Amino acid sequence: MASAMMVFPVLAAEPDFSTSSATFEPMPAVRGSVVHYAVTVANTGGDSPYTRIAVALPPGYLVATGDDCAAATPGSGGIVWHEGSFPAGTRMTCRVAILTRPDAAGTIATLAVEIATPPSGYFRVEARPTLSAPPNPGTVSLGPIGITPAGLVTLAMLVLAVVGAAALAIATRGRGARTGLAIGAWAAIVTSTGLLIYFASLARDDLRSHTDYHQTACFIVDSSIRAFKSSGKSSGSTYAPEFAVRYDAGGAETYSVASPPATSLNVGWIGSSQKALERMAIGSTQPCWFDPDDVKSVLLARGPGGAYLFALLPLLMLVVAGWILKLALRSRSS
Repeated sequence: MASAMMVFPVLAAEPDFSTSSATFEPMPAVRGSVVHYAVTVANTGGDSPYTRIAVALPPGYLVATGDDCAAATPGSGGIVWHEGSFPAGTRMTCRVAILTRPDAAGTIATLAVEIATPPSGYFRVEARPTLSAPPNPGTVSLGPIGITPAGLVTLAMLVLAVVGAAALAIATRGRGARTGLAIGAWAAIVTSTGLLIYFASLARDDLRSHTDYHQTACFIVDSSIRAFKSSGKSSGSTYAPEFAVRYDAGGAETYSVASPPATSLNVGWIGSSQKALERMAIGSTQPCWFDPDDVKSVLLARGPGGAYLFALLPLLMLVVAGWILKLALRSRSS
């Protein structure tokens, strides 16, 4: 009697992407600079008849892709750089360069790689640099604390406000209403003076952009419109165009984000920003100017702008507050 032989099916090995990785450089990553990511996807298991590899990009501007994803086309916040079979033992590499936003200090610029092998396979790797702020060359050390020039001015104005208020309280002692009037007027004087100092610093920057900045040519890599929510109960926004640019800064290829001058007048209507994006289209080359002391500071247009009109408000406040203070002190002397 012949014996029956049992045949067991041989199960194919599952794909294994557990050795895949994502890294970044430089370390530490600095806001407003280019961060280079390297993604390695390796299948150390069995053949995969279909694998989809997608990369979710961090906020910022994509300036370059390379290696196996060089031909990938950016989509909504990411790129898909492989769809199809992924045989056992295959290794693929993708390099991505992202120009981070200049205001992104303290945020995590996560680049996430999603490896899907339907119906049930999924693997994810990430590179998570925390963006630090570049050192401020003007920072002054006060013991263990570093303070910027703007911080020093603010501190000086606060000291001036307190000392002046104390002096006025002594000078108008015993005349309660006039004491309050004098201190209020002094607070308005200090506030308006601080605002005028701010506008003076803007004027200095505008002047430097004409006298000290070096002219070069900027290639427009990408662009967007930034929205700035209004403070308070108002739900309106102001808008400003923003351009990722590549340019030669003293012989070094440099990437940075160019925004309008600080004195440009942003309005609630988004149309002016849209026109700026049309005028300086992606892929075009535009004249621009960079600060030789900080080559990452670059302008596609130079001031002065309409924001100086707002300097009339603190100027008027200074005049009125000075007049009120004079009356309060004169009333006491009489």
